Parts: sequence; C-alpha cells; structure tokens
Amino acid sequence: MAKWIWGSDPLAASRLGREEGVSPLSVTELACLGIPARKIPRVQAELARLAGSCRLQRAALLALARQIARQLR
Repeated sequence: MAKWIWGSDPLAASRLGREEGVSPLSVTELACLGIPARKIPRVQAELARLAGSCRLQRAALLALARQIARQLR
C-alpha cells in the first residue's frame, strides 16, 4: 500500500483548481540533461509550478533540473 501511495503524485490534491503554467524548459532540454522520457512530463509540471509560484530565474530552474537528473541516475 505504501509503495502505491508514494508511487503516485502526493501533491496532486494541492494543485486542484490551479492552471498549470508553461514549463520553462523544453522536452529536448530536459532530455539533454539526462532525465528519462517517462519522467519528463512530471518534471515539466513541477518546474512550471515552481516558476509560477516562486518567480525563480531560468538559471535557478535549470540548476534544479540538473539536480533532479542526478537523482534519477
């Protein structure tokens, strides 16, 4: 049961009713960083959420994407 819960999106309920913004990084950029194709939509959604709520600079989001890529290796 715990594997199913943590395998799903635990923050899905907190994003209900919010419009998803545009991802600051393209699919090609994320693939070049080493993020697997199956994970790219989720990473794009999280980066879009962060870009909309925190007003982070593109360089900071790129650094965050690099950290995510290192975690997924």
